[in-house]
Amino acid sequence: MGSVLIALSGGVDSAFLLQIASETLKEKVKAVTFTSPIFPKNDLIRAQNVARKLKIDHIKIKFDILSHGDFCKNDKMRCHVCKTKMIEELKKEAKRQGINHIADGSNIDDMKDYRPGLLVAQKSGIKSPLLEAGLGKKDIRQEAQERKIEIWNMPSSACLASRIAYGAYINESDLSIIEKGEEFLHQLDFREVRIRYHPPIARIEVSTQEIVRLAELPIRDKVLEKLKELGFKYITLDLSGFRSGSMNDLLS
Repeated sequence: MGSVLIALSGGVDSAFLLQIASETLKEKVKAVTFTSPIFPKNDLIRAQNVARKLKIDHIKIKFDILSHGDFCKNDKMRCHVCKTKMIEELKKEAKRQGINHIADGSNIDDMKDYRPGLLVAQKSGIKSPLLEAGLGKKDIRQEAQERKIEIWNMPSSACLASRIAYGAYINESDLSIIEKGEEFLHQLDFREVRIRYHPPIARIEVSTQEIVRLAELPIRDKVLEKLKELGFKYITLDLSGFRSGSMNDLLS
């Protein structure tokens, strides 16, 4: 590619891609991370740590997606709108930096779910080297572990807007309480966590192995107290357990 701008989310996929790009292109690689209420703050911290360890120039772009009504109305085109705006910013930044290509950490497992943003990226000329190489999440974690990338086994993260049921308007307040609620559950040592919000109901997903522990006292009362304090009216536990993209079950 000659030079490349890597969209660094703070997850293992883009971290692995950044390291490979760095090994291949040396100083002709830069990383960019978007900052916005739709992205967990811990993702930015991880991205910063990865870029610093690799000694890669790390650019942060403030992403004001909540000012766009087409995104906030939260229909099935939400991700399409968001990805389109992100790509516009990425292309501007690549031009400012004099960089030839933009690449992201999409992989073949992303093809198994409803990902309209992936199609937008492909049509816009964004490269996905991990997908092109036929790598899935298991392959990436294995390679990342061998390269001693610290976050190789970190659970997948995702945009906080994906926690809000389609049709429920997205606002910064709801994003904030979802983020704080999930942080609390992580503090209680739940590894894979999602709070899916169907206003006024919070539907908690944890791994099937952890369902019993969450439902038992005293953990149950701690969770109820905290989530009600944050503003959730009804607190439910999803017996199906954690599954990525479960909100897409609502789409025909």
